[in-house]
Amino acid sequence: MVTNYNQNITVWLGINALMIIGMVIIGGITRLTDSGLSMIDWHLYKGIFPPINQGDWMLLFEKYKQYPEYKLINFDIGLNDFKKIFFWEYFHRIWGRLIGIVFFIPLVYFWVTNKLSPVNKKYLPIILFLGCLQAFMGWYMVESGLVDKPDVSQYRLASHLTLAFIIYSIILFLFWNSFRANYKINHNDSSSPKVKRNILLCFFLTFLTIISGAFVAGTDAGLAYNNFPLMGNSILPPEPFALKPLWTNFFENISLIQFDHRVLASVTSLTIIFTCINDRKKFKNTLIRRLYLFIISAIILQYTLGVITLKLYVPIALGAIHQLGSLIVLSAITILFSEITIQKNRPV
Repeated sequence: MVTNYNQNITVWLGINALMIIGMVIIGGITRLTDSGLSMIDWHLYKGIFPPINQGDWMLLFEKYKQYPEYKLINFDIGLNDFKKIFFWEYFHRIWGRLIGIVFFIPLVYFWVTNKLSPVNKKYLPIILFLGCLQAFMGWYMVESGLVDKPDVSQYRLASHLTLAFIIYSIILFLFWNSFRANYKINHNDSSSPKVKRNILLCFFLTFLTIISGAFVAGTDAGLAYNNFPLMGNSILPPEPFALKPLWTNFFENISLIQFDHRVLASVTSLTIIFTCINDRKKFKNTLIRRLYLFIISAIILQYTLGVITLKLYVPIALGAIHQLGSLIVLSAITILFSEITIQKNRPV
């Protein structure tokens, strides 16, 4: 018999996972529309309500004019254009606050009423800590674009996105475990340690590719070389090690950043496809076999979409879908890992 509080925890975790997916989409659009530096001030409580009259809008616009993005790039925009970019950053921040509320208040309730399992009690405080760190990193990232250059630091952007994907992966894993325990959808297939290691390798490579994509986004490297598989007239990046010291080229040299993302995406895709084809045969369980097939389809689509997005000079819609695609691939791998580690009637 399924207990109501287990169902409530499952629904709560699922809602948080969906809200983070929404946050990734909103954050991607915010980045692609260059809206992230439109809100100058950051307050935990102030700024919740949007400007409601012309005077409020003019005050915010005048503040915006004092910073590098307006002075160096958007000096010719009017108030209506400012409202458009302000919307996405405002929406981004409000959605982030809403996620915090939806996560924290039920967490306190479930904790004090002793309705959390030992596993959830172990991981949920970690998520809470990472969520607070994520909020700080969001402010820290925006702050980097308000000083000298009208661009946020690619290091801080990558850290911000990495934290979001770590939080999402843990929540999704806990959600799927809870869902499986609630509805007793179990199987008798056993998986070898090698199969689990293969899935973890796929997860790691996917995560690494996503991080490299954050550096592409943070440096606008996707706009530099828009033919594929060549980069300009060569398959290798022009002047890949032009910067000193040498290591900075991997994070600041646009040509090498894009090349690294291409290589990582190719290696990750081939590894995932090979792993899924090979390991899928070891399972009789229909759901697991379908997950393997779904991951193969998703990674092929994601790779193809990445190439199309590059060749079309990163249109906003395709750029946002491409980022969402990476989350879908990571989600499927996370669920698959949960599936292959589940034992019959395992408590969560």
